Amino acid sequence: MRSVLNHLGALTRRDLIIELSYHFQLATALFGILMSVLTFYFLGRLVGDSDQLAQWEGGYFEFALIGLVVMAYSQVCVTAFGRSIAAAQTGGTFEILLASRVRLPTLMGGTLTVPLLLASVQAAVYLLFGWLLGGFTIPVSAIPLTVLLMLLTLGTFAAIGIGSAAIIILTKRGDPFSAIVMQASNALAGAIFPISVLPEWLQAVSHTIPAFYGMRGVRQLVLAGGGLADVWVDIAVLAGFNAILIPLSLLALSHAVRVARITGTLGNR
Repeated sequence: MRSVLNHLGALTRRDLIIELSYHFQLATALFGILMSVLTFYFLGRLVGDSDQLAQWEGGYFEFALIGLVVMAYSQVCVTAFGRSIAAAQTGGTFEILLASRVRLPTLMGGTLTVPLLLASVQAAVYLLFGWLLGGFTIPVSAIPLTVLLMLLTLGTFAAIGIGSAAIIILTKRGDPFSAIVMQASNALAGAIFPISVLPEWLQAVSHTIPAFYGMRGVRQLVLAGGGLADVWVDIAVLAGFNAILIPLSLLALSHAVRVARITGTLGNR
């Protein structure tokens, strides 16, 4: 256990040093967050009281803010693994890492630590601006179940990210799934508008996307004052997605590494 923690700490320090060295990138990210919040705040004032949002307290701004926070974390889980592996392949360090004592699950977990930390900062800034502009707050009583729903939602995105990383190991091409998954989640899972505005057949498609259940559950807790009785279906569905997708993605990653070792193509060759 101590060796695992040491390896995670070393990977975290490495990634944190790299991220903090790009000061201008951090500044532009903060500016982008501010512009996003302002866009949805004034869009909410334009939309006003919509019948589609009647079940939620607040208005469109509060609805969209939750979607922005969830998707900020989700994008990290989808893209972090593939980006890290692609960078290691390009830099010629992927073979070295796998040849070290760092186990593959530890390597993947360490890869996600700093991106999740940065996503937490991004989410905190979103919520801060939401409070300053619209008085948005999260009820204390909703926090435990909200955290559970977020973890289950991010687990499904992480599984997709791991599967994408497995393909990158084998093909040494760009991330094949991240853009598709994020675009589908934004457009069809209710990230920035209720799915009730979609045609019925697209609403049926929305119910096959894990992020839909995460955002619906979080909004039920935060904006509608719901409790466990209101979100247990969302929790159960997300738990089912996790139980299926995570083992499959880890199996795919392990198989990809094994094939690459046999063929001698772990590096950028």
